[in-house]
Amino acid sequence: MDNKPNEWEQGVINNAVEYSILEWRSLDRSTKTIVKTYEEAKSLFAKTIKEHTATLAYAIDKNGRYANLNHLPEFTSRSKHVKSKTR
Repeated sequence: MDNKPNEWEQGVINNAVEYSILEWRSLDRSTKTIVKTYEEAKSLFAKTIKEHTATLAYAIDKNGRYANLNHLPEFTSRSKHVKSKTR
């Protein structure tokens, strides 16, 4: 399946001033890291997804609008199984 961003999302992605990598956890225990460049976001996502499969990536424009990057090939996880350190 090839999911492409719609026109609004693409506008946010093209005009992004920073990127957010979010390790999603329940009960308000998520961890968010903000980076300034697309390359930093790709690198951090690749590192984080190995340890925490519920990782989301967003582009943020100057107006504070967010666009999800997880449909792009650079921000897609191959594994569909959730890893847990407690199991």
